[in-house]
Amino acid sequence: MSVAGNIKQFLPGSSRSLHAMHRDVADMHDEMHVEIAEIKRQLGELYRRVEQADNGINMNLNYKYGLLDSSLDAHDAHMKMFAWENYRRGGETLEDAKKRFFRSLPKATGGMRLLQLGCAKLLGEFDALCKANEIPYWINFGTLIGAIRHGGFIPWDDDTDLGIMRDDLDRLMNVVEEESRYRITVVYDKYVHCRQVRFLYADGSIPCFLDLFIYDWAPAVDAAKAERQRELRRQMVDEMEKDERLAFWGECPYYSGEKSALIQGYYDRYLGVSRDEGIICDGGEAKAIVWAIDNLDDDKQHQWSYSLSDLFPTQEMEFEGVKLEAPGNPDVFLQSRYGDILELPKDIHTHFEHVDHDELESGDTNEAMRELLGE
Repeated sequence: MSVAGNIKQFLPGSSRSLHAMHRDVADMHDEMHVEIAEIKRQLGELYRRVEQADNGINMNLNYKYGLLDSSLDAHDAHMKMFAWENYRRGGETLEDAKKRFFRSLPKATGGMRLLQLGCAKLLGEFDALCKANEIPYWINFGTLIGAIRHGGFIPWDDDTDLGIMRDDLDRLMNVVEEESRYRITVVYDKYVHCRQVRFLYADGSIPCFLDLFIYDWAPAVDAAKAERQRELRRQMVDEMEKDERLAFWGECPYYSGEKSALIQGYYDRYLGVSRDEGIICDGGEAKAIVWAIDNLDDDKQHQWSYSLSDLFPTQEMEFEGVKLEAPGNPDVFLQSRYGDILELPKDIHTHFEHVDHDELESGDTNEAMRELLGE
């Protein structure tokens, strides 16, 4: 009799004697041991087969697992194709159908939308400040996708991404020091070993922010040198992890205190190595730009260097009713990280929330946001 069958015997209404019940419980206990042993045996066999596959033996199981992955990918592609074909209107191209689909998605609501509108207002003010001081910048990553695909924020996105050259960021910091309305924060993120730079309102009750990702000038688009930049960054992170002087960073992973210079010293030193090896150069000698060594590397961005002609001159794109600067050739910047941005996205339910959305729904944060937006 199975374990489930034995359990049924002890449900209310059973007429068995206590002695019989005790005997059956003992039998069930023994049977469970047998079944658990069998499960362990089967798991052991499964692990053995997986290990064989990893070692490339047993009639090339790696290849068979690869065929399974390929079959699943093919099935997914076929289902997407079927869905898009049914969505298309007569005479409409597939690309136009996809664009229509994304433009028709409803905007975010509640606190999320309040945050997005606040960030859009900050973006407009940032653009005006940069233009007044002749500081180039461009929208990047999810914000660039949003501008192209949605005409504004991706409905489930709550952060804003911009690209800026290192020397232009230095100039921007000098400008902001003279401004009472804005501030720029630098936080050292231990989780991804990066220097997180953000542009915000000086009023700390307003949670809106713009992430500023740094780029350096490069003599040419060079895949080998870009890979060397990644290698230098990995080497830098390894050194950081072994440095006992940075123990405080583990205790406070988002650090901006008095010991920041110890962390910054690593970025400065490796920036010097990057310059000495000809990976980066001065702006007057540049024909390309490269992802800065003090940004994060999450292995999702395949291309680290871009031609100047793909970035400049920038073009204006509308984003939530505000005109912002975007790369001259945005496809180059997006393809290396996202592939086809008109494919159905995978991060609708998994996108990381950068701000506590509960605070946006009510209370002081909600009031500050509504005041900012004049509501």
